[in-house]
Amino acid sequence: MNQLQNIISVRDVCAGEQVESLSGLDLMDAPEISAKNLANIANEEYVSGLNLAKKKVVQALILVRNDLMSVMAANKVIPDLSVKQYTTGEFKTNITYPEETKERGVVLYKNSKIRGKLRKLVIHNVQVYALANAEGVELKIYDDHSGGIVSTYNIDLEANKVNTFNIEYELKGTFARVLLDGTNVSVCSSYLTCFTGCNGRMPNDCGYTKGWYDTKEITSKEGFGINLEFSCSCDYGQLLCDMAQTYVGEIVWLKSRVLLLEEHLRTNRLNNWVVYGREETKNYLADLEDQYRDKWQTFIGAMPGILKQFNDDCLLCNGIRWVTNV
Repeated sequence: MNQLQNIISVRDVCAGEQVESLSGLDLMDAPEISAKNLANIANEEYVSGLNLAKKKVVQALILVRNDLMSVMAANKVIPDLSVKQYTTGEFKTNITYPEETKERGVVLYKNSKIRGKLRKLVIHNVQVYALANAEGVELKIYDDHSGGIVSTYNIDLEANKVNTFNIEYELKGTFARVLLDGTNVSVCSSYLTCFTGCNGRMPNDCGYTKGWYDTKEITSKEGFGINLEFSCSCDYGQLLCDMAQTYVGEIVWLKSRVLLLEEHLRTNRLNNWVVYGREETKNYLADLEDQYRDKWQTFIGAMPGILKQFNDDCLLCNGIRWVTNV
C-alpha cells in the first residue's frame, strides 16, 4: 500500500516517535485508545498492542477503499480500461554484443497521452539474456522523477537462457532507463518491438521504448539483452491519498477505531479491562459507528463535485446521475 498506509499514523507513544500522517490524524490521539488498553486487548495473533493497532488501520484502509470502489462502480465512474501486459522486444540470439565497460539497455516511456496520475505504469519483470554466467551484475533503473531516482539490483545471470527478475517497479516519473553494466557481461540482441510509429503514433495506450548505449539514447531498435514486461492500471488508492486531508483521513481514522473496539468485544484475553470495560466499549462503539456513517454519507454526497476536479483517464465524471446506495 506504500503511501496509502500513511493516510493516518499509529505512533509508538512509549518510544515518543513521530510518524508521517497525510491527514494529520494519529490513531493514538483517539480518546478511547491508549497503549495500555491496546496491550490488554491484543492476543497471541497480534503479539503487541501497537501491532494490533497497525493491522486494524490496514484493514480499515482496505474496507474503505472497497466501499469507495463499490460506490464508483454503481455510478459508472470507473471506465472499462483493460490491463494488458506488454513486452518491449524479443531476443535475437544470432546477434551478439561482447563485454564492454558501458551501460546498455532500454528506456521505457509512459504514454504522454495518459491524463491524470491515477493510471500507473509498472515494470513487472526484467528479462536478461546473457551469453556467459555472471554473478553480482549491476542492473540499474534510472527514474526521472524529482530530478532522478536510481534503484540498483545485484543479479546473477545464467548463460544462454532468459533470466527473469520480478521487480514490480512503479514508474514515478515520465520515463525510466533500465540498464545493465556490460563490464563482465556479453549479451544477445533484444530487438525492440514496442516502438513509436509514424508521426509519433503510440504502439499501445501504456508506454513505448527506445534503446540506450553508454551515455545516450539511440535511434536503432536495440535493447542489448534486456526485455521488459510492463502494464498500466488504475490505482484508486492514490485517489484516497489525494483526499486524505478532506474526507478520507477522518473516515479511515473512524473505521480503525470501530475495528479496534470490535476487537475488544471479541478478544479471548481475560483481564480487568477486557471484562469490566465491555459496557464502556459498547457505548463508544455505537457512537463511533454513527459518526462513521454520517461522515461517509457526507463524503458520498460531495463525491460528484470532488471527482469532477480530476481530469483523469481512470475516472468518468460526465453525464452521470449520482446514487449513494452502498
